[in-house]
Order: sequence, then C-alpha cells, then structure tokens
Amino acid sequence: MSQTQRLIRQTARRQVLVSFGRSFHLALLIAAGAYACLLFSSRLLALLPNWFQPLSLLVIPGLAFAGALVVLRRPSPRETARLIDARSGSKELFLTAVLADDAPGEFQPVVVQQAEQRATTLRADKLLPFQWQRGARDGALTFAMLGLGVLFLPQLDPFKKEAARQKVSAQEQRLIATQKLTEVRRAEIAEQPATDSEQVKQALAQLEKTFKQAKPLEREANLKQLGEHQKEIGELWRKVSNDQLRNALDKSAQSFGQADPKKLEQWREELKRGDLSGVKKELEAIREQMKQLAEQPDSAEKRAAQEQLAQKLNQLANGMKQLADSPKVNAALARALEQMDLAKLGQLSKDGMKAAMDSLNLTQQELDQLAQGLKDGKQLEEALKNLQMAKQLADGAKLDGGECKECNGMGDYAKLFAAKMGSSQEPGQGMAGMGPGIGNGAKRPEDDSVETGFKTEKATSQLSGGKMLLEWKTAEVGETGARTEEYREAVQQVKQGVSEAIQQEQVPPGYHDTIKRYFDTLPEKK
Repeated sequence: MSQTQRLIRQTARRQVLVSFGRSFHLALLIAAGAYACLLFSSRLLALLPNWFQPLSLLVIPGLAFAGALVVLRRPSPRETARLIDARSGSKELFLTAVLADDAPGEFQPVVVQQAEQRATTLRADKLLPFQWQRGARDGALTFAMLGLGVLFLPQLDPFKKEAARQKVSAQEQRLIATQKLTEVRRAEIAEQPATDSEQVKQALAQLEKTFKQAKPLEREANLKQLGEHQKEIGELWRKVSNDQLRNALDKSAQSFGQADPKKLEQWREELKRGDLSGVKKELEAIREQMKQLAEQPDSAEKRAAQEQLAQKLNQLANGMKQLADSPKVNAALARALEQMDLAKLGQLSKDGMKAAMDSLNLTQQELDQLAQGLKDGKQLEEALKNLQMAKQLADGAKLDGGECKECNGMGDYAKLFAAKMGSSQEPGQGMAGMGPGIGNGAKRPEDDSVETGFKTEKATSQLSGGKMLLEWKTAEVGETGARTEEYREAVQQVKQGVSEAIQQEQVPPGYHDTIKRYFDTLPEKK
C-alpha cells in the first residue's frame, strides 16, 4: 500500500468519527429539548403520565446515538483527498493523484510521485484533530439541568388528569391481584389429592361386606367388626362433613334479589342430594353471556348488558350464600363480580371480562368440590345410622347377613334394619328410641279442667355426674363465690360428658348440632 493510499484511509476513518460526533451532539441537543418539553407537560400540566425518573435520562443518549447512526455515511476518496489538500495547502495534489488512476496522461507518474513525497510529511491526526471539549461541555450542562428538573420540579394537576390516571392504575393493580388469587386457588385445587371420595367408597363397600357376612350367632365378632367400621366411618364423616356442609342442609328456603323462588327451592332440594346441576347450569349461562360481551366493541348497549349481567351474577352469589354459604364459592363469585365492575372501565374492559370468566371457571370447580363433599357426607351419615341399628341388632343376635343379599346401598339397609327392629319390639314398647312401639297411634283425649296435684317446681339438687353419696349441712356462712364456682364446675362436667358421648358415637350424627346448641345455652354463672 502506497503512502498516499494509507494517508487517505486514515483520514477517511477520522472523517467518519468526526461526522458521527457532530451528528451525535446535534441529536443529543434535540432529544434533550424534546425531553424537557415532555417533562414540563407532565409535571406542570399533568397532560402525560409521570414516568420521568433519573434513570429515564438514559433515553436521551440512546436516542441521540440511534439518530447519529441513521445519518452516518462513509466519505468517498475524492472527498477525503479534497480535505487533505485543503488542510495541507497542497493545491489539489492528492485530488489529482486520486483522479490520475482513472485518467491517462504522460504526467501521471510525476503527480503520483509528488503525492507520495508529500504524504510522507503529513499525519491524519494533524490534518483532522478531534475537538470533543465543546460537545462534552454542552452534554454535561444539558444533563445537569434536566436532572435537576426531574428531581425538584413539582407535580401539578390543574386538569385532574393525574388523579384519573392514578385511579385507573390502582384499579389495574387490583385486577392483577384478583387474577393472582384465582390462579393460586386453581393451583391449590389441582394439587389436592382426590382420595377422600375414594376412601368413602372403600369404607362403605367394606361396611356392606360386613353386613352381608354377619351371622346371628357370632355376636361378639359382629359387634367388634361393626365397632371398627363405626370408628373409621366416624373419622371420615368428621373429615368431609364440616360445619359448612352440615349448615348447607339445615338452611331454610329464602328468596334473593329477583330470583325465582321455585328455582331456588329446586336448587335446595338438589343440594340435599349432593347435586348442584341447576346452579352449574345457571353459572354456565352467565359465562356464555360474558364471553359474547367480551367480543363486542365498546358501546352503550354493551355497558347496559354488562350492568344487567352483573346484577344476575350478584343474585346468584346471594343465592349461593343462602343455599350453602361456602366461603370458597362465595370468594370466587365475589372476585368475578369485582372483575366485572372493573371491566366497565374502557381501559380494563377486555382484561376484566377475561378475569371474570376465569373466576367463574374456578367457581365451577369449587361447586364440584362442594357437591362431592355433600354427597360423601350424606352417605357417611346414613352409614352411621345403619351402624347404630346394626349394632343393636347384633347385640340381640338378630343381625343376619343372609337377609342382606338383595340390598344395594345404604338406603336398602336402612329399610331392612328398621323393619327388623320394628318386628323385634315387644307390644307397647319401642327399642332404644328407634321407632314407635306397637299401637294404633291415635291421640288420647285430655281434660284440662280436671284438678291434679301437679306442681311446677325446680329441683334444688346439684347438677353433677353419678349418684350423691353424702350430704353434709352446716349452719354457717359460706365463702364468697363458692356456690358459683361449684355450679360452674357442675355445668362444665355435664358439657364434657356430652362431648365425650358425641365423640364416642353414642349419639346419632343427626342430633349432634341440636345437643351442642342446647348445652351451649346453659349459663356458667348462677
């Protein structure tokens, strides 16, 4: 490579760098000016969102760098030769040398030789030095002024634009939070083992097998096996039949909103059987309407339809509180209602409707779990009642598995055992409170005008377990609070005895809640 060519290439590279620096400096000032205008519009007029933070200043050099690259171009050899001639005073020597390669002539070797000699005395950094001090000064001052503006320029809101944006942002964050709650609950349902229902089926199958294999003369063996089944099924019943499920079956019919009372009563009867198909059908209809609305563009008709659909969903939510009052179902429906309210906003319409549909899908899963729990609890309660009767029959050596061969399900066993216990009663007597005695069932006449020696009195004996073995009376003043303490202890002993009887399954499950409520009303102070 000749000296002339080397000098031209070195100078051309410096031309590129100098051109890029000038373009970057100009683009930096333009970007800084635009940033300042946006900053003033956001802070003083609140016309734009306030995203101006110290790190946002990095946008300015980024934009300037990109703009400088866009306009950057490489100079041609002729332009570089002219620059060298102008800076070195060589009177177009290098330009002639560059053009001499393309133009024949007898003076060409002489021009090239003179250019080579001149090139050995020139340096590219002297011909085109970098002058960066001015650009660096301007950039530093610009960034300093904009940084002070970002840190100390106050936020004003003369047109209430910022308040409206903050409200929308808070609603958007709330929508995201409800979506996360739905996702977390869906993951919990997916991770829950589906073993409870299988355990219930296996326990009931084993109980039926015991019923069919029972022999009247094997009294002790029958009672032992029935006791083991009673313990196992009792534990399962306490596991799957919580207070929520038991209360679901005890609620009285009530109307809600504009709902059809007949439809509500139908749902209640289905719920007693562990069937929620009617509620699921209503939920599916709401979900389909919601899906159709999500695909429609924003309009007054859409907003009116959303309002009507929200009212319908609200009625369903209130109805579910009265039907079963399941906290998990109620929570899913409440999130769906909240998300539908958020969907009424233009900015969150699409996301809100999608989130509401996800919550309704979760409600469907919660209803499936509720229905299964109700069904399992009902089956186990019937099994416990059958066990009560079977134990009494076994105790009297009257439990015969040969009579159970045609039975299929706890309902058939209940009829069989009730019939056997009724036929085994003595005339005029019931058996352990399980059904009436033998008689025509007619009511006997009463005459309230007849005078009797009946007196309404209250027993003065102490409430305590067991018999009273000794009573000692003294004529002295008792200690303050002694009687109250004795009464409190007596009441607690009675409650404890009842609780133990319930836990040992000596009381049928259907009477548990009534007995507990009665003894809970006893005052602990006299």
